[in-house]
Amino acid sequence: MTEKAHADFLRPLHRPGRPHVKNGLTTKEKPYMLIERVSYSDEWVPQLHIGEKTQLLEKGSAVDLALHPEVHCLGYSRSGQRHVCPETRIGRKQCSSCAKEDDFLVCLRCDGATCLQFNSQLKDDCFGKEYSVYLASFGQTVKAGISKTSRLEKRWVEQGADFALEAFSGLNGQKARVIESALFRTGLAARIVLGDKMKLPKPDGTLLKDELEQPHIRRVRDAFPENSVEKPVQSLQRHYPDSLDARPTPTLQGTVTGWKGPVLFLQQNGERRVFGLPDAVGRKINAAPLSAYF
Repeated sequence: MTEKAHADFLRPLHRPGRPHVKNGLTTKEKPYMLIERVSYSDEWVPQLHIGEKTQLLEKGSAVDLALHPEVHCLGYSRSGQRHVCPETRIGRKQCSSCAKEDDFLVCLRCDGATCLQFNSQLKDDCFGKEYSVYLASFGQTVKAGISKTSRLEKRWVEQGADFALEAFSGLNGQKARVIESALFRTGLAARIVLGDKMKLPKPDGTLLKDELEQPHIRRVRDAFPENSVEKPVQSLQRHYPDSLDARPTPTLQGTVTGWKGPVLFLQQNGERRVFGLPDAVGRKINAAPLSAYF
């Protein structure tokens, strides 16, 4: 399906009760469901959280979801509970009002200078668990980040990194943020946007090794000698499918053939396609599958 055809198909979904016709039969729309988030199972398989249900996107499984174009605010997290947006706003995955109420965002925005977390459970998690600071490459871009040490490799795979290494260890969350912020000031990326990941850039196995030899990285290492570690660069290619000739698709439909972080690989009508899973979050789906409309 072309992008224009997909957009044309989606327009009627905003009109409650509008009939749809397939093979001469007319059916009413079924209730909507909201995709609330994407996570990864214990086996590192991506999964969609749709209301109270979870849909695993395992290799070989079929996915057939009719996505609405509008993005809905998902509310905010407070003490581990998800609260719906009181204004039910449309246009962003989280509106500005809900962002102010979200205790988890406080940690994501932290630079380590001062702990502003008001949730005692999250604060205990920050100061009571062991964290690492890592470097990861995506094509020709290197980013810095932090992760709990116990889930370091899973974190790299969730992001779709090509290569990665642990650069600092034995940290609490706040000190990890301090070192991460120092690495950002050297010019390392804080994040890789989905659009760049969807381009499936060619992996570069020498990039991280060359970056570690740069004077600005060495200065950060020298500033935190007790936590700096010399670990080998790890290739993560074994976790991903071959990306040759895979093209983006606007539809979440087909047979799952693999994933590279948030980029889902699909077989659609004999073609290799990719879909950015974060683009599905905050969007409603119809209870009827996409194929039911054609």
